[in-house]
Amino acid sequence: MSNVVTLHRDKRWKAVIEYRTEEGAKSIEHYFEEISELHLIIEHGPDWNFLIRCTVTLNRSDGGEEQNSAEKALRQERQH
Repeated sequence: MSNVVTLHRDKRWKAVIEYRTEEGAKSIEHYFEEISELHLIIEHGPDWNFLIRCTVTLNRSDGGEEQNSAEKALRQERQH
């Protein structure tokens, strides 16, 4: 367990949106509760015509490890 505290731990989703700029690619992180909020984030952000990619993940403190059945099974195997 890490001692790092995030201000966004109560938000369910994390989106990393990458935009093309004159200086090169720029990534912006957004945290939000409902996936339906994503369209408003994109509409209110920099011009969406310069959007390169948007990566949406669950904002989990375990890095998704609990959902990875192989990792979960290995951990359970080590405990027994």
